[in-house]
Amino acid sequence: MSQAEALALLPRLRVEPDDLDADRTELLRWAAWAERFSPIVGIEDTLEPATLFLDVTGGASCFGGDEALVRKVCDAFTAEGWSMRVALADTIGAGWALTHAACGLALAWDIPSAKPQAAIIGPREHPRHLAPLPVALLRLGAAVVALLHQLGIDRIEALAALPRAEVAQRFGTEVVRQLDRALGDLPEVVVPYHAQPETVACCAFEFGIDRHDVVARAIDDLLVRLEAILERRGQGARLFECVLRQEDGESPRIECQLSRPMRDARYIGQWLRVRFEQVRLTAPVMGIELRAVSAETLKPTCPDLFDGEAHDQAEALAHLLDQLTTQLGKDAVTTPTFVADPQPEFACRFASALHQADAPAKGMQANRPLRLYARPIAVDVIAVVPDGKPETLRHAGNAQTVIRCIGPERIETGWWRGDDISRDYYIAETADGARWWLFRRLDNGRWFLHGCFE
Repeated sequence: MSQAEALALLPRLRVEPDDLDADRTELLRWAAWAERFSPIVGIEDTLEPATLFLDVTGGASCFGGDEALVRKVCDAFTAEGWSMRVALADTIGAGWALTHAACGLALAWDIPSAKPQAAIIGPREHPRHLAPLPVALLRLGAAVVALLHQLGIDRIEALAALPRAEVAQRFGTEVVRQLDRALGDLPEVVVPYHAQPETVACCAFEFGIDRHDVVARAIDDLLVRLEAILERRGQGARLFECVLRQEDGESPRIECQLSRPMRDARYIGQWLRVRFEQVRLTAPVMGIELRAVSAETLKPTCPDLFDGEAHDQAEALAHLLDQLTTQLGKDAVTTPTFVADPQPEFACRFASALHQADAPAKGMQANRPLRLYARPIAVDVIAVVPDGKPETLRHAGNAQTVIRCIGPERIETGWWRGDDISRDYYIAETADGARWWLFRRLDNGRWFLHGCFE
């Protein structure tokens, strides 16, 4: 329902603008308040966090047991005017799913005297409680949930019954990771909210500023202050966010994402200035807030005395990546990466170069060609025995004798690919020294060239 429709139905409705920063600040304040129940308190890692995680392992006895602890938590928050749902479970994923479950679900909320809805799930009982819940409660993306619904996988028990390897190939590794975390097959710990204070520098103007050059100089000054903060902490950051507070209430946000953690004000400033030049100010600027998002420890580097050229090349590559992503956007600059997929056409995909800058290089399998044809090329093959190794192949009008052949390697696709693909692949070396990657379709026996080794 739109705001206009809501006001038409209820003219006295009070509408407040959504302020994500204020909501997060308020949740952090209550995280500090909740430390009376556990020394380890965290908040969910999302853009709009609304959940507190408390690690009470071994601490419930200090409050008289699990039920007494949950009662005290419920009573304390209720006394402060909050309504909430509380679940005590073995895993973070199970607790989150149970507290976010729809009220109509058959769930044993077993503390009737507690004013909020609260539940205690016994040891190793969470799989039984998770089974009938919707897959969306595994903290999955909307697109993945929609795809699962299209395939009739609506409940967690249906997803858990599928082979893990095929689920990862079809829907991505994140689905398997979230499922295993919720079931307790993968560890997930509560990250304390106060691990590091926020890294931010801000300034306010007595009068509104509507000149780009003046605002740009103020941003440069804040970068120097932010560099000093990061240097004291021995940190750097890959993502910097600049918020411009305008007189009309609008707050344009400028982001600068780098390929590696940095704190050099001059280096960061040149890319942030490029993004600022693309912003159109609709009103004078009253204040600026500059934040280093997700600061991380900056390891000291010392180039090898005999490997200075490699160090310079790495620096030049990082500079080029930062320049391209700043001007074109991070999604426009990609790098190939190999993935575990049985079908060779989909075994190489493109990911953001920024995300892969520090990732360990994953090489392709030794029996895969570097060059893969966009479409397999039909060829004529002669084999000594039916369905045997190729002895002669005819390609581009030329007959070539195979002097060495390795294979077969059978490749079959999963149930979700539609038409089944079943192939036997061979590495064939011909008399002229060429090495080909060819396959025979098992359904009709036809042969195709799929790539060549160079």
